[in-house]
Amino acid sequence: MAGRSRRAPRSRFPGGIPDGAAGADLAFYRLADHYLDDLFRAYPTWATTVGLHRHDGRLEDLSPAGLKRKLDLARRHRTALTAIDPGALSISARIDHDLVLHDLDAAIFGLTELRPHERDPQSYIDLLGSAFLFLTLLPEDSPLWPERLGSLLARMRAVPAFLRAARRNLFRPPRVVTEMVLGTHAGNIAFFADQAPRLFARVPALEALLLLENERVLAALRDFQRWLETDLLPRSTGDWRLGEKLWTMKLRHTLQSELTPNEIARRATEHLDAVRRRMLEVAEPLHHRLFPDHAHAESGDERIDLVVGEVLDVATRRHATRDTLFETVHRSAGRIKDFLRRRDLIELPPDDDDFTIEPTPGYLDGVAVAFFNPPPTLEPDHKKSYWISSVPRGATPEQDAATEASFFREYNDYNLQGLTVHEAFPGHYVQFWHALRSPLATVYKKIFTSGTFAEGWAVLSEDLVFDAGYADGEPENLLIHLKQSLRAPINALLDARLHAAPMPDDEADRFAFDLMRRRGFQEEAEARAKLRRAKATSTQLSTYFVGFVEMSEILAEARRRAGASFNLKSFTGHLLSYGTIPPAQVRRLLFEKQPAKSRSRQPPSNPPVTSP
Repeated sequence: MAGRSRRAPRSRFPGGIPDGAAGADLAFYRLADHYLDDLFRAYPTWATTVGLHRHDGRLEDLSPAGLKRKLDLARRHRTALTAIDPGALSISARIDHDLVLHDLDAAIFGLTELRPHERDPQSYIDLLGSAFLFLTLLPEDSPLWPERLGSLLARMRAVPAFLRAARRNLFRPPRVVTEMVLGTHAGNIAFFADQAPRLFARVPALEALLLLENERVLAALRDFQRWLETDLLPRSTGDWRLGEKLWTMKLRHTLQSELTPNEIARRATEHLDAVRRRMLEVAEPLHHRLFPDHAHAESGDERIDLVVGEVLDVATRRHATRDTLFETVHRSAGRIKDFLRRRDLIELPPDDDDFTIEPTPGYLDGVAVAFFNPPPTLEPDHKKSYWISSVPRGATPEQDAATEASFFREYNDYNLQGLTVHEAFPGHYVQFWHALRSPLATVYKKIFTSGTFAEGWAVLSEDLVFDAGYADGEPENLLIHLKQSLRAPINALLDARLHAAPMPDDEADRFAFDLMRRRGFQEEAEARAKLRRAKATSTQLSTYFVGFVEMSEILAEARRRAGASFNLKSFTGHLLSYGTIPPAQVRRLLFEKQPAKSRSRQPPSNPPVTSP
């Protein structure tokens, strides 16, 4: 027994101590395993989303005492982990050490500097929505329904205390966030009003208790909605800007990149200009065919604005309707998969994998146009969802018609193909399918995911698909792809200028609309939604461009090293097998050699991700 214990130390968490870990690696993984165990006890909703169900009956304790315990936990584990010498670890363990330490630093930064519990009401809406949605993502015939609905009942009983903590903590949040939350919290109410009661009959022994508690939860949620409208909204006078210092600090935690804000802005501007010039090259033959008597003498940016804008006005008329949106997306997914298989660009999941295209849950509806929700890390065979948010509406019939028309000009048939590449094939869905089934990626590389990698791969995959000839013979499709390519640098410029530059609101809005509407050719509905998203969030919008830059550089380095023997399918298989980790860490695994002492024993080495 003693010998077996040395070979396979007992882990508090599935996969917390990798098989074969020894020496310094083993000492580190014992500490990291302990941290995971404590982490998911403190954040039970996160535990549910990764597929650990021992804490399913609890909600986060966000009382002052609960917040203090979370901060103490992070500081205690950070002290323990900094005693480990990273230089004594294998490459894979050293990266895991970095990932865990970064998570601890980000937690401390969030609790002490960002303080979302005080300034971000959406953080409470996200927690509530995830806490209940992820308990119910089971097949209809699953034998786990009694257990999950029992946990659902326990969590429902904890809702009033959770909402009391939100009322006590929230203090002068930005008005733009509270206005958004009035809609997203309505999504949580709709879950209990419409969806949850249909599930209760699956466990007859609990049905009566669940129905009774459901009425209490609905009463508490509706009362919280009234409080949002009558109390929090009038005093939502906080500044949505983080300010240069706080934004820069948060950016480092978000990106885990060596690129500086100034370097990001410079490269984003250069990329934006280059793509616009390429758009003109594609648009001019189309413009000559569509408008043979409509010549433009202008040059430079003005010519790009006019020629490209007129061609886009025609190309964007091909679009779905509210009634045919999902049918159009399904058709796009089929076409893209067929293309990828014909070109043999990447290994795709099997057709019987549990992948679905469905509406965005209410608590996230409208935060972004689309999301990909991966399966739980510990339950990779569960459902994978490509979520599409509802089409925005206007306040009057006339505004509603105008908003719908603007939305579908932006999300035209060609755009929906690019969106499906980004979210699913071979973007987020395919990437997470590779990462979560890989035997090379430790559980830490699967849990502590990098948005920079995930969004960088999704943006890069769009280029890979179109570079492989997806739009051959369809210049309009290529032009829309290039228009979509403008979003990544525009997102980064929006993020930096809005949060770090001292501009009054009207000047910030003018800058943002000129950047998106004129330079980026975005429709009004898209620009207004993105401006709200840019104000209500911070640093996430930078992940698309920074990730794209760093992933593109990795691809270029791999091509250079392999020369004529480079094979894209083989390379992407390796790239995606290491888990969703920061691109800088992927570079180490791809291009650094594993120390000989660990080669034989240690192999080299999930909130939803959103549309750009």
